Amino acid sequence: MKQEQLDKLIKKRSPNLGGARPGAGRKRKMEEYELIEKLSPMADVAFSKLKELIAKGDVKALQIFMSYYVGMPTQKIESKIEGNLNQVSIEVLKPTMEKVA
Repeated sequence: MKQEQLDKLIKKRSPNLGGARPGAGRKRKMEEYELIEKLSPMADVAFSKLKELIAKGDVKALQIFMSYYVGMPTQKIESKIEGNLNQVSIEVLKPTMEKVA
């Protein structure tokens, strides 16, 4: 290919490939603090409502409380891989030790 053809192909490429995108990534710390400030006045109401629901025996409210207070239980993930590696057989040899007298 000639240099002119390569230049044309490069110019045709979409400018949106790769790179940063608006709204991507973690929120700034300032945004998190602002959100916490907005929600803080409602914390007492939310906790009292949660307390009422737990007292009534609401299982979902109890699950939410326990997941934050105690933590989520560890989850086991099992994976099973089956297959052959070109049917290579591996033989394990144990050395024999003889007592020399």
